[in-house]
Amino acid sequence: MLTGRCEGALPSHMTPSWIPPEVTLYGRGRGEDLRNAAELGIAVAAARNVTEWQLVAGPMGIELHAPTALGGLSVALNAAQGPLARRLRGARREDPLARAVGLQRQGPPPRVLDACAGLCRDAMVLAELGCSVLALERIPALVLLARSAALGLRSRDRLRIECAAAEPWLAKLPADQAPAVVYLDPMFEEGGDAAVKKDLQVLRLLAGPPDDPAALFAAARAVARERVVVKRHGRLPPLAEGVSFVVPGERVRFDVYLNPVSAGPATPPP
Repeated sequence: MLTGRCEGALPSHMTPSWIPPEVTLYGRGRGEDLRNAAELGIAVAAARNVTEWQLVAGPMGIELHAPTALGGLSVALNAAQGPLARRLRGARREDPLARAVGLQRQGPPPRVLDACAGLCRDAMVLAELGCSVLALERIPALVLLARSAALGLRSRDRLRIECAAAEPWLAKLPADQAPAVVYLDPMFEEGGDAAVKKDLQVLRLLAGPPDDPAALFAAARAVARERVVVKRHGRLPPLAEGVSFVVPGERVRFDVYLNPVSAGPATPPP
């Protein structure tokens, strides 16, 4: 899935003084997990250390644990059982995310670039629905966690997870590799249940200050052949002017920006 460590310097709008905390891997992990850790530059620890960030590997995958000083919370990602597995099994082309990227149209599913992948939950859903998805995430520990979970996907051959800062990566993207859709979720997914809120808290502690998404949006708009889809919470205004149409969801909405070359309707089909 990846050849080398995280690519690209931190975007110019990120806080220069912020340095991601070191995360180590502990436990008897699967061979693929250990190979990914080596490629990502994640060191293997000889012992469990609850005072540091640590990925804990076992026969069923990997969990991310925060230090006890930060609450000791953990995040597990499992595509075979639990909430993510239920979401993947229940995914339909009529769902808001699928409609926002254009899956309700006839023809082959679009090629999607998820530029703020986080734990890659949305990327996994789109891959399960038939899209070819490239997911970018700049935090190596989250890449390893997502890759480990993706090993259990039926659609794993349609999902590629790269460790890269999205803005410089997009700026260097050759024109002949431009995706049909660029998907942006500038903040980690927020949900109403306690488990998702706990995951969000852990990821924010690890990822540091949020990015200013304006430059990333501009980079996405410059490369998307058909559309840019931005996931927004209902209480927030659009990320930028010029929304072509909105697909409402239960807790979030999807603002769709059609590029001029896109041959799509001005409003979403029913």
